[in-house]
Amino acid sequence: MTALTRDIAAAESTDHDLIVIGGGVYGVCLTLEAARRGYRPLLLERGDFNAGTSWNSLRIVHGGLRYLQSMDVRRFFESVSERRWFFRQFPDLVGVMPCLMPLYNRGLKRRSTFGMALRINDALSLRRNVGVRADRHLPHTGLVSDEQVAEWFPRVDRDGLRGGGRWFDGVMRNHQRLVMEMLRWAVDAGATVLNYTEAKALTTHAGAVRGVEAVDRVTGTAHLFTAPVVVNAAGPRCVAVAETLDQAHPELFRPSVAFNLLIDHEPLASCAVALEPKLPDARTYFVLPWEVNGRPRVLAGTFHAPWRNDRPFDDPTPDESLVATFLNDLNTAVPGLALRREHVLRVYAGLLPAEEEGTEHTAHRPVWVDHGKANGPAGLFSVSGVKYTTARLVAEQTLHRVFGRKLRDYRPAAARPAPQDGLDFAVYRSPANTPEAIRRIASLESVVYLDDMIHRRADWGADPAAEADARAALSDVIGDTPPTRALDADAA
Repeated sequence: MTALTRDIAAAESTDHDLIVIGGGVYGVCLTLEAARRGYRPLLLERGDFNAGTSWNSLRIVHGGLRYLQSMDVRRFFESVSERRWFFRQFPDLVGVMPCLMPLYNRGLKRRSTFGMALRINDALSLRRNVGVRADRHLPHTGLVSDEQVAEWFPRVDRDGLRGGGRWFDGVMRNHQRLVMEMLRWAVDAGATVLNYTEAKALTTHAGAVRGVEAVDRVTGTAHLFTAPVVVNAAGPRCVAVAETLDQAHPELFRPSVAFNLLIDHEPLASCAVALEPKLPDARTYFVLPWEVNGRPRVLAGTFHAPWRNDRPFDDPTPDESLVATFLNDLNTAVPGLALRREHVLRVYAGLLPAEEEGTEHTAHRPVWVDHGKANGPAGLFSVSGVKYTTARLVAEQTLHRVFGRKLRDYRPAAARPAPQDGLDFAVYRSPANTPEAIRRIASLESVVYLDDMIHRRADWGADPAAEADARAALSDVIGDTPPTRALDADAA
């Protein structure tokens, strides 16, 4: 049985091939890619795994249809390929999501233009189902009639409707489990992963990396981990980590705010709907039918906004005015919807890299820094990615930059282990979720605090009412010890 054992002493006594800093999807994919090639990576995460921007994603594995509008064919092919990787490796966790865009003959959303985009999408993604399990195959896209749009989306605005476009993407129904399964796979292949372990300084010899000094944020004890390569993949904190280990490189991450809303409302459609309110310079949102604790709800996103530099960097919670704008846009796009702030169960907010400082437009490409080539220590690298879907590809590209032609091939024996079982990770009040079963999973998946179990091993905390129920019941099973005062101070 694969276990994520938080054995810091054992990690300290092991010589690792590389140390990865950051336990979001980019750091996790980097650790997995390295382990599958026979390297011995060590992952250090200052908080819990998957606790930042990755946890707040919209859960869609995009195939890149949007990139055809800007003729960014490279990103399109990358997205199609990586979406196929998710379907091939995690068919139990990534399902097929039909998507619908009502068309009103405005701009690029004209029926003729969008129909051409769908045809090009099918022509350029002929291999999208190669090696994919039959029940995860993506059908052909196409235009549909007004009547079909109304059948799938009864509340559609019929004024000026010119049918719609329908396509298919991937959806992570429980993205917490997806990240945990990636971590389990990495550990099974030889990786070591440590949460609540913060990198504090780089150790070097003759201008080259020797390892990392870190602190256990649970006990406060200091530790030294050795490796000739360190990769900073700390997401929104990658600039701060780069400065801690060497020097700041602001080009790595210029922050912008991105957030999604979990809404207490019956699903608007039987598929994901792309909505664009009839307003000047309107944003396009995706509204998904979603299930939370066994109940149908709505997940909507993504709203992008510039980052305010006067805000605490570790708190990306958007201003209430932005939430109000989001709800108003949805109400404008759907006749009679009448969503109010009290309908919002949870705001999923994170930071994404922007093209330029102070803008809401997200970056198009990953950014890498080889610190050794920038007058820093040899063996230190930093990487900042953009999309959840392409995290594995960026990890592979990073390893090519680190090891060059010496990069090892995948080991045939490094196949994914059997998925974790024993709990109902979606519905807390399930007969399977006995105290003994919960303790077992907690011991196997490096659960330190109650929040780790409720929010990042399972999806029991999406609905605040269900979270309160789970927290009250689990406080005697796992314990509800809050993070230490030192941990809270560091996060401020």
